[in-house]
Amino acid sequence: MFNWTKRTTFEGLDCIADQNTPEFMALHKASSAQVAWADQAEYGKYTVYFGVAVIFLAFVKHLWYRYRDYSYKKTQSSQYLVPFVDVLVSYSRYLGYKQIPQRLSYFTSLPASLGSTIFMFVSSMYLLCYCLVPHFWYRPCTGFGSPPLAIRSGIMATALTPFVYVLAGKSNMITFLTGISYEKLNQHHQYVGLAAFVLAIIHTVPFIYSNLREGGASSVSMLFRTDFAYYSGIPPLILLGWLCIASKAWIRKHVYEVFVNLHWAAGIAYFGTLIWHIDKTLNCDNYMWGALAFWASQILYRMLVKTCFKPNSLFLRPRIAKLQKLNDNAFQVTVANSKGYEWGPGQHCFLRFAGVRFLDNHPFSIASMIDEDSREMKFIIIPKKGLTRTLFNQLDEYVAQDKKVFVDGPYGGTPRDPTAFDRVILASTGTGVTATLPFLLHLAGEISKAKAAGSVILTKHINFIWIVRQQDDIKWIRDELIKCKDVAGEYITIDIYDLIKKSFEVDVENQVDSNTSSTSTDPFNVHMYKPSINRVLGDMRHTLGRRNMIVSSGSESMKAQVSTVASHFQALIFNNDLNNSCIEEIYLHTETFGW
Repeated sequence: MFNWTKRTTFEGLDCIADQNTPEFMALHKASSAQVAWADQAEYGKYTVYFGVAVIFLAFVKHLWYRYRDYSYKKTQSSQYLVPFVDVLVSYSRYLGYKQIPQRLSYFTSLPASLGSTIFMFVSSMYLLCYCLVPHFWYRPCTGFGSPPLAIRSGIMATALTPFVYVLAGKSNMITFLTGISYEKLNQHHQYVGLAAFVLAIIHTVPFIYSNLREGGASSVSMLFRTDFAYYSGIPPLILLGWLCIASKAWIRKHVYEVFVNLHWAAGIAYFGTLIWHIDKTLNCDNYMWGALAFWASQILYRMLVKTCFKPNSLFLRPRIAKLQKLNDNAFQVTVANSKGYEWGPGQHCFLRFAGVRFLDNHPFSIASMIDEDSREMKFIIIPKKGLTRTLFNQLDEYVAQDKKVFVDGPYGGTPRDPTAFDRVILASTGTGVTATLPFLLHLAGEISKAKAAGSVILTKHINFIWIVRQQDDIKWIRDELIKCKDVAGEYITIDIYDLIKKSFEVDVENQVDSNTSSTSTDPFNVHMYKPSINRVLGDMRHTLGRRNMIVSSGSESMKAQVSTVASHFQALIFNNDLNNSCIEEIYLHTETFGW
């Protein structure tokens, strides 16, 4: 415990009573020379440099795979250095695809991926070491100037602000440069915000400690009432803390709409109060103006390119959507006039329905692809609560109903070209099929075109795996599955697993083929049992092609299992000499809307 009644002295001088003496001023000058006030602005620059370096590496990786997919489609051969890079990548994916326990991820908001968790740990070590290792932390007397630890941590927190706001956008520069969609960047948005909050706390503590040490609680109380630098720092700290705490997965899950609206309001308030607090100190307001420029440009781009504000014939006008029940547990939304929209497999749109909870804006995967016959956007939706339940309750049994809808998108998908892989495995549960079905439609269409042209078909086989809760769900996409089999034939194998039990969270490792029975005359296999994803995918390890792509969409448990299997598969690459497998790449793409 500190004795707050004892006066702080340094070199025989009282830190409060002797502030105007020549000796005190000389010591003040010496302390400033050791850690100059202006020089601490460098901490903000090197914080930004670290972020830019990470983005640049991701950009180079994106370019490499764009080139790799293009060149492989053109030559079907590997070029110089490719095997070496493939082995390095396989080691990275071996760790990156591994999953941390789901409960740990849920309650701590850590990424499910071990790779992302390791990246955040390394980034945290850089920021904390860069902030805490340099000494000294405190000046001997507060009259010598602000504590160096407080200044550099505050500048570093401010320097992170542009990254917080860039990562918050659905259309953002980082996505453009790296190919990583915004929903996958969202975990990094949360992480950078939390890092800024931790640095903001480190920024606050030294000021309180120094003044408590010299003047006691009364001195601190007076400063927070009268000193601008103190009282102006309270609002942004509280707002940033709220933004971090309210972003927890369990809060978003239960009160998502409240979270979204308050998050935007708090984000704007935080930006304004932080500029007010900075007050142009060491030109740190430049970080805020940079953040504002990125944020505003992203919003403008989204408005003019992705939403109804785009300057075309439907400017500020909704589109007409046809809503129809598929069964007692799902309904379909079809937007017939999708003129002005181009989308790829695995992408999604946000839908806002006029007159029905208009403030609600929800993402849904596009379950269709553009072809010569149709440009319809189809969405298959299972009603939960809120908007989807309201829409479902308004529908008559199997009678179509028209509603006005505003479409925002498309977003997401994969930066890789699925037609540049020899083997593609598509695995989904429930309505997660809306993310994998477009891949099947796209690949089947490309195979059909190659057959008609007599050209080389690069994708040798596609496995489509779908787990449903009841056999009636197959009707959602039966026509599309039959169409794919008709045009691609033996290139596609479709396996649908109809769950007898209501839960598919627990694997059945010892399931035997005698429990498999096809109950459909359609050209796909229907299995009447709950599968083990580990076994289903594991059995394919000996039939993988040279370059392989796995796409998974659906429950978190399935995503975790598929990711684990994809991690284990990487050994087929970095142990290629032992396995004699000639496998170059096993790439995993997952879709989830649990953010």
